[in-house]
Amino acid sequence: MTLSPNLSALRASLKRPTSWLLIALGFSSGLPFLLVGSTLNLWLRGAGVSLSVIGFVSWASLLYGLKILWAPWMDKAHIPFLHALLGQRRSYMLLSQIGVAIGLCAMALIGPAHLPAFVAAAVFVTFCAASQEIAVDAWRVEETKTETDQAFNPSAYSLGVKIGLWSASSIILIAGNHFGWPLTYEIMAGALIIGVIATLAAHRTEAEQRYDAAPKSFRQLIVEPFESFFAEHAGTAGLILLTLAFYRLGDYLIGPVCTPMYQDTGLDLDAIGALRGTVGLAAGFIGIGIGGACLYFLGLQRAFWLGALVGPASNLFFSWMSLVHGSVALFGAALVVDDIGDGVAETALVAFMTKMTGRDHTLTHYALMYSVAALTGKFFKGFSGLLIDSVKPSIGLFPAYAAFFAFTAALAIPTLILCWRLRRNGVFTAG
Repeated sequence: MTLSPNLSALRASLKRPTSWLLIALGFSSGLPFLLVGSTLNLWLRGAGVSLSVIGFVSWASLLYGLKILWAPWMDKAHIPFLHALLGQRRSYMLLSQIGVAIGLCAMALIGPAHLPAFVAAAVFVTFCAASQEIAVDAWRVEETKTETDQAFNPSAYSLGVKIGLWSASSIILIAGNHFGWPLTYEIMAGALIIGVIATLAAHRTEAEQRYDAAPKSFRQLIVEPFESFFAEHAGTAGLILLTLAFYRLGDYLIGPVCTPMYQDTGLDLDAIGALRGTVGLAAGFIGIGIGGACLYFLGLQRAFWLGALVGPASNLFFSWMSLVHGSVALFGAALVVDDIGDGVAETALVAFMTKMTGRDHTLTHYALMYSVAALTGKFFKGFSGLLIDSVKPSIGLFPAYAAFFAFTAALAIPTLILCWRLRRNGVFTAG
């Protein structure tokens, strides 16, 4: 697919309320991700929890990869009262946003001193956050109608996600360091009001109104959405899913050990939060802008290739950083490279999955691809801390960190090979 650089169409997209709603909904989707991820890891590490346990706790995020298990119900099954009031997509958005807020407050009240209950609350937050993503993704895909939307909507959504991630990875660290984690998590729960307002301000999509009838059988609810995906991508569906499984694998793997590595090298929470909130945030916006520009001017195929390369390759800076203790300058450089790479890769990934999604079973198709993209990394990242702890006695903690991050960067190689196979099979030009 080639996106013609029609600036007048781009200006028209900027004037649409959908573009701004996507930023707010992206914020609401991105906010809880790190609160049950790397930020939670810092809270646990500060409470004296080992890397091995932190790695296993990160398996809570497996629910993001398993959301295909309940996505078909969210695609077609109606919520009493809320469906009549808000429609299919927004009713699930609202319910899941309320659930995230309740779960974050529960985490704040329980605390890591009661680890089983604390982890259970984190799992509940993850389930609700994954459900919110399912509904928001479906709404966003159904609002992507033109080639300009194909380039701009992923960028607008990714921008909102980046702001949410920034709030949960920089502001929260400074606040948590000075006011305590419980109060800070309660504040983050209150910030979900932004997503609630966006949900209420949004409208029912045209596709939603066309396919708004409740399913009449198990086959209509469960079997037909999967059949339609494999029929639509006959001969290439397996290759598409395999590519997605590798695309962000390197970034998933470093999740449980990246922020503990910052602390182990001597960086304090104020420095981490300040740099994430300034240098990291700016770099993230630049990366999203570059990703959107690549989609708009170079086309999906080239943007997707670029993301496959720069996403994992940026992990080499973390490998370097693990051997240079407490260098704020190097940490800032690593953030710049990593956040720009993440912005490009994530924007291209969202655009690719949007293009591969059929409009008759939007939510299930997208959830299937996202689950495959996330499940492999979210499962194996649970062993990241254990792997480093097992190598540490032989070579030392920081060389173990360095070797691990270098390995994750090398995952760019099989990903690029799979992208080449996609090109050979005409996947990027189909549809």
